[in-house]
Amino acid sequence: MQQVNSIREIEMAINKNGEMVIGKNNKNIVIVMSMEEYKNNIFDEETVNCLLKSEEDIEKGRTRKATEVIKEFEEKYGL
Repeated sequence: MQQVNSIREIEMAINKNGEMVIGKNNKNIVIVMSMEEYKNNIFDEETVNCLLKSEEDIEKGRTRKATEVIKEFEEKYGL
C-alpha cells in the first residue's frame, strides 16, 4: 500500500495508478480519481442505464416505428 502525505503526491499517484482508495482504521472511506476517469465512469453508467431502460421499453412494447416519429416531427416542426 502506498502512503502519501501531500496533494501533489496524491495527484502523482492517481496519474500513475488510476483511482485511489483512501482508508482510515482499515476501512475504505474515499475514492479519488482523475476528472477524465470520473467522466468516463459516469458516461458508462449513464449509457448502461439508458440501454437497460431501452431494453425494458422493447420488452413491454413501448416502441414506435421511426417513420411515424419522423413524420410527426416533420408535421410539428415543419422539417
